[in-house]
Order: sequence, then C-alpha cells, then structure tokens
Amino acid sequence: MLRGSILAVALAALAACALPGTVTGPDATTLRLTGGIVVAAPQGYCIDPQVTRPQRGFAFLAACAAINAASDKPVPDRMALITVQVGDANSALVAGSEPAFRAFLETQQGATLLGVSDIGGPVDVLSTGAATNAVTVYTRDTAPPDIVGSQPESWRLFTDLRGRVVTITVRGLTQAPLTQVQSREVLDQMLQQLRAANSVQQSTT
Repeated sequence: MLRGSILAVALAALAACALPGTVTGPDATTLRLTGGIVVAAPQGYCIDPQVTRPQRGFAFLAACAAINAASDKPVPDRMALITVQVGDANSALVAGSEPAFRAFLETQQGATLLGVSDIGGPVDVLSTGAATNAVTVYTRDTAPPDIVGSQPESWRLFTDLRGRVVTITVRGLTQAPLTQVQSREVLDQMLQQLRAANSVQQSTT
C-alpha cells in the first residue's frame, strides 16, 4: 500500500512538471515548452521542428509553407519569423513592474541586454510600450542579424506566465519587409495565441 502511495505521488509530481513536448511534424501548430508553457501559432504559421528546442524553452515559428513546401495551410497575411523564449523557473519580472522595466529598456544597459539575448546582436531602441503584464520594445540591429534574410527591425514583448518571463520576438524578411505597424500586428496575434493557449486573460498593449 505504501509503495502504491509513493508511486501515485511520483506520477502526480511528474504531471505537475508539465514536461516539454516534441514537434510532431512540419505542420505542427502547438507545442509545450519547459515549464508547461504552451505555444500556439497564429493562422498560417507552424513550429519549425529543426530549430525549436522544447527542453530549452525555445520555439521558432515561420509560415507553414516556408517550413514544408507541401503544406496545405494558408499563407499568412504578414510573413515573419517568430521566436518564443521561456525563462527559468521564478524568472517572472514583468507584472507589477511594467513602467520600471520599460524605462530600463530605454537605457544603454537595456539596449545592451537586448543585444545579447534572443536572436540578433547590438541594437538601437526605437520605441517602447507598457501595459498590464506586457512590455514591448521595437529595435533596429546595428550589425547584421544572425538570421540571414531577416530585416534589421524587430518587435520584442516580455510577459510573465506561470512564474516565468516569456519573450516573443517578431522579425520580417528582407525580401518582404514589414513596417513597424505590420510586425506589431503579428506580435499582437502571437500574444493572443499564447495567452489563450495558457488560459491567461490579460489586457494587451
């Protein structure tokens, strides 16, 4: 009886951990990352199985047709590259500190932080914003971006989910660059998908 109780507790603990999943194929649109954070792609976007690293809390999304030439999913209105990065446990830092975090991103130290995180190198901060549990920043790379063929401007959004900071980045393509407004539309779509997938009801920026 005791052994059965221990096994039940162990199974419950594993379920609570919400272990990361795996990308099921080239047309996958949802994925569980570390910490139990679920990524859900906007319409026309899929999760790239080659670049995504669920155990590291990283997901890379692009147009389904760009990942899989045989995909029958519709082409998105805005072609972009989207990344989602989940922070470590207890890394949440946005909710309740939105104005201060926004102000920090406008400093040279904040620009330096943005330049060494996610995708890209040194950046100039062009615009910032803040709302409930969301801080946004629009930047331009001052060096060639790490992803060949991507435009230098990108939106980044920071939000807290399940005790972790989550970063969403949206970047257009050099062959079909997005305006600041267009890339922001994709960012807002991704945030809505992320919050819906994780049952978080909060206001957007």
